[in-house]
Amino acid sequence: MRVESAPGAGGHLPVEQRSERTWTTLPSTPCAAGRRHAFLLVLAGPQLGEIYPLAPDRELVIGRRDDCDLPIRDDGVSRRHAAIRVEGEGAVLRDLGSANGTYVDGARAEGEVRLADGGRVSLGGATVLKFAWADELEARWQMKLAEIALLDPLTGVFNRRHLDDRLAAELAAAQRHGRSMSVLLVDVDRFRAVNEAHGQAAGDEALKMVAFVLRGALRREDVLARAGGASFAVIARETTLAGGRALGERIRRAVARSRCAWQPEGGGEAASIGVKVSVGVAEVAEGRTQREVMESAGRALQLAKQAGRNTVVAIPMAPAEGRPDPAQAAMTRGGAAP
Repeated sequence: MRVESAPGAGGHLPVEQRSERTWTTLPSTPCAAGRRHAFLLVLAGPQLGEIYPLAPDRELVIGRRDDCDLPIRDDGVSRRHAAIRVEGEGAVLRDLGSANGTYVDGARAEGEVRLADGGRVSLGGATVLKFAWADELEARWQMKLAEIALLDPLTGVFNRRHLDDRLAAELAAAQRHGRSMSVLLVDVDRFRAVNEAHGQAAGDEALKMVAFVLRGALRREDVLARAGGASFAVIARETTLAGGRALGERIRRAVARSRCAWQPEGGGEAASIGVKVSVGVAEVAEGRTQREVMESAGRALQLAKQAGRNTVVAIPMAPAEGRPDPAQAAMTRGGAAP
């Protein structure tokens, strides 16, 4: 796939860089045979599959706060939950007075506890970590397994399962700290027409292009996932409704001016395929559930489609009766021309 984009749409990642995850940071020096490094692997929880390299002889703090060395977005994890440092062939872990406790191989950690290779750490919520030594090849194998579990195989962005897990964690954190957060649903307009005109393989390339352009339009801290079919979801942390609408407009414009070159296998006429997207934006409101947030974003997307497609609609969370205010939605409706 070759993506062609008008000037100003830049910031795109290299096509082979399929994810911006913590576990993409590996030792910069190639590991010789037998040279191993200490890692923490997330076995369960919202960050399932992430790998954290551990620096030797340095204590690292694990917790919910963004400024922790190993930030964990799990509502059951305390702000500063535990600390770990590598010593020799093992590690030493200590709880930092967490609310839900720290458990090592099923036993509650009291004081300092030594971790052996393969030891499991539960942080009192849904998150389970595994301490392990691995060389670079082993670490990359673990990353590959994580990709299979977490990423959509076609587009390389997160899959729906991880979207659901991550949204639950991000929503809890935003409501707990009183921070703004917006959710965007992005749907390719008239996607069936692309498949009918050029075939399913061409449609797949168009979806890859949209995912590629979306990654370039987002901040590093934003979460991008394929929600299903020709739809994508974005979780935008610390983003108001106005900010979410601006982000949606940036996405809409970037997609509208991008095209992918398509050459059918076995010959056939080459094509330059372009698509447009509609975007629905919802800002998280206090006390609202994950389901309500997604439904609100879905209603905004439906309004964008009804407005003629290639449009951004942002609505505040629905009132108690469960329906959006059409006047408020109309005030935040984006234009249809790129």
